[in-house]
Parts: sequence; C-alpha cells; structure tokens
Amino acid sequence: MAKMRVLSPEGYPPNVSATGMAPSLDTVDGKKLFLVDVGFANSDNFMKQLHGWFEEHRPDIQTEVVRWRDQHEPDPELCERIQAGGDGAVIGVGT
Repeated sequence: MAKMRVLSPEGYPPNVSATGMAPSLDTVDGKKLFLVDVGFANSDNFMKQLHGWFEEHRPDIQTEVVRWRDQHEPDPELCERIQAGGDGAVIGVGT
C-alpha cells in the first residue's frame, strides 16, 4: 500500500495583538466628529447621509467626512489629523 503525504492549505496565521477601542465620549454636544469612509461599498453614501442628518438635526455637532486612503492598510496621516483636529470619529463600513 502506497503512502501519501498531505499538507494543509490553510497556512499559518500571523500573530495578532488585540488593542481595545478608544473610550467613548460622555457627550457629543459641541464636539467635532470625523465621519470616516473606509472605502467599502456604500460607506461613502452612508457617511454623506449621516453628515446631512447631523447638519439638519444636530447643528451644534460639527462633522467632516473623510476618506481612509486604503481600506486594507493603516492610514497614519488621517489618524493624526483626526486626533489633532477632532473629538471623535465614526467609522463607516457600508453594506
């Protein structure tokens, strides 16, 4: 009887160290929020609609829609901009 060697096609997952989310704001009254379009399908439309909702219903909350450079890679420049110029961010993933 012949022997056969079988290899797993799954490979080896990279080591990932989890980090927690940033703490929530106590309130968004009078704050600036960045609405981040990460580039997935329809996330741009969702962020535009969310921006419009804030303008209509909560004009005291300043919002700005921004685009993540590459949905599969970190965007340190945008993160620095959000950290320096905003109080919080809403990340939109679309449908």
